[in-house]
Amino acid sequence: MKGKLYILVFIYWLILEYLFEGLFHFFSIYRLFNIIENFFFIALIVFVIEHFENVSFKKKLYSLFVVLIVAMLWLETLMYINFKIHFGPSSLLVFINTNPDEVIEFVNEFIGFKELFVTVMFFIPLLKLKTIVNSVSSREFKFQFKTYSFFKLGIFTFLFLICFKYSKLIEHNLPYLIVRSLVLNQKDNKFIEDFNSQIEETTNLAKNINSNISNTFIVVIGESITSAHMQVYGYYRQTTPFLEQNKNSLNIYKDVISPNTSTFHSLSKAFTLGNYENPKNILALPITTLFNKAGFKTFWISNHSPAFNPASALARVSTKAQSKFFNSKEVVNNNLKHDGELLNKVDEALKDNSQHKIIFLHLIGAHFSYENRYPKEFDVFSDTPKTQFKDEFAYQKINEYDNAVRYSDFIVDTVLKKLKTIKTNNYLMYFSDHGEEVFHDNNFYGHLEDRPTKNTFSIPFVMWYSNGFKYPKDYFLDENRKYMTDDLWHSIAHISGIESDFVNNERSVFSSQFVNRKRVILIDKNYETFFK
Repeated sequence: MKGKLYILVFIYWLILEYLFEGLFHFFSIYRLFNIIENFFFIALIVFVIEHFENVSFKKKLYSLFVVLIVAMLWLETLMYINFKIHFGPSSLLVFINTNPDEVIEFVNEFIGFKELFVTVMFFIPLLKLKTIVNSVSSREFKFQFKTYSFFKLGIFTFLFLICFKYSKLIEHNLPYLIVRSLVLNQKDNKFIEDFNSQIEETTNLAKNINSNISNTFIVVIGESITSAHMQVYGYYRQTTPFLEQNKNSLNIYKDVISPNTSTFHSLSKAFTLGNYENPKNILALPITTLFNKAGFKTFWISNHSPAFNPASALARVSTKAQSKFFNSKEVVNNNLKHDGELLNKVDEALKDNSQHKIIFLHLIGAHFSYENRYPKEFDVFSDTPKTQFKDEFAYQKINEYDNAVRYSDFIVDTVLKKLKTIKTNNYLMYFSDHGEEVFHDNNFYGHLEDRPTKNTFSIPFVMWYSNGFKYPKDYFLDENRKYMTDDLWHSIAHISGIESDFVNNERSVFSSQFVNRKRVILIDKNYETFFK
């Protein structure tokens, strides 16, 4: 039995993954296929390691392999029992490019007794890691390099991988995702080099047509704000009283969506040339670089910490700003700093004596944990909210979320009042990176690409202009335009009076040349029909 211990342990982990996923949700054929895929992956790696002759080296490889396998199966299990999602490429990309504060907050928000119990059940066998490794490394396997058994197993493994490749089940294999990510990273670096060479040859990279006057623009980026929970968009609660008071002087666009439900994906497209037609272009010409070239001083003021990956598209946008401030970089645990702490930095930017300024203000908005997003005086909603999910926990989260939305409304109003005191050519743009589901269409709260709802895409989009604002010659107002913010780069450049060979007014929501396009989300889903 001791010689077969490794077999029993691997089977235990595979059964445990399927059992937990089934008990917490339901037993599905798809998840069974995922377990089978894991089984053959384990068999393949054991087969490869076994052909090393150095016993000591082989044991080290087995030790590493066993630890990585249990970690992979554990992570897949937690993702599924918490969110009913399969650990796919989008999940990995978001994780790699998120920031430390959000990871810690995510753990605190979603890791409880259930998750700790699952973790203990998975990792208990590692207490006998040495015994497990001795068990597998002491076995005499019948297959050898010079036998037909190796040839047969090799053919079978090859056919199996081909089958899983085209069935897309391999998209949930963590080692495969890691390898593919490394390859894509190399390709991305090459793309950036080639595009930078193209920029150097561009005749008109960026020209400020209003260079003879002073310009001060503010782009406020909300976080996890869905228009469905905003009073100014028809929500039954007074969550946006300040926007409501000013709505006669605002342009409130009614039908704007984000291209994705994660900050990294959505803002990478909004602030670069990337869109669903040209996803690779998220690495091309960050909006901050465009304004730098046009003679603006660029500010990036954020209540987030910098992204993990400094080469990521979103990190490149923020780092290209001439003045940068990340409020949460000093945070050890959750980000408990409220967005109001950014207001002094906004004051400093507005007082800067540069003739042309654009300020990007990235709020933490209503990102979970919602209760951490607002001071006590904004704890307004405590009654029973409207929801089809009759549960005290749902009531609590909806109230907390609505309080966070109300506080964000206060922040936007405060910034607008500050901007109104600056006597230059001004506008304020307010939009959210993505929306949020809070027990409206689904018994769930959060924003997951693999568990989309309409509210995770529906976002606010609001504009304010100073008196005498220098509108572009082709400016056209249509608050009912269907628009997706993967083209926001063009809209910001256009309304700011920036001319460039890269600016396409057909993609600007402010232009009479605007052309309606299909709003594609989730790679290939038509937004207009997907949620019907």
